[in-house]
Amino acid sequence: SDAVTNYIQGLLYQYPNTLRKLSNHNVLLSSKIDYNRVNILSGGGSGHEPSHAGYISAVVGGMLTGAILGGIFASPSVSSILAAIRAVTKPNNDGKGGCLLVVKNYTGDRLNFGRACELANGEGRNCAMVVVADDAALPREKGITGARGVAGTVFVHKVAGALASAGHDLDTVVQG
Repeated sequence: SDAVTNYIQGLLYQYPNTLRKLSNHNVLLSSKIDYNRVNILSGGGSGHEPSHAGYISAVVGGMLTGAILGGIFASPSVSSILAAIRAVTKPNNDGKGGCLLVVKNYTGDRLNFGRACELANGEGRNCAMVVVADDAALPREKGITGARGVAGTVFVHKVAGALASAGHDLDTVVQG
């Protein structure tokens, strides 16, 4: 949609030397990617700004390596998520680096990020996914689909980003 395109263009104008966009995908990445450390990706439907693109390490130190933006309140596609994973990892990298996907507890996000993670691991890329399911606005009786993981996701970005920046391996960052 135009809103998502305009948001991406605005961030690229604001941070011309620190962000880059993947061709043919609504994916923003830090312009500096270290394949020997864990890179953190997150994303989801647009309309929650500044999530997630506003939390890229190039903009806010020690958080995300990149963000995958879906349409307004719609999950990004598996192909865009997989393209982002490929951009921040190398296959068969001797256990170095890898990618952590931080995903909010929305059905579409869980499905699409989960499938992209499986495909990336099938290519020999070291990829893991964590689902954030906090939600103070909904009662626990609502079940697993109720807690959406909105506010707590920012804290997960920060902790995972700090651990990755400190050079910890993927398993340690996941346990964070």
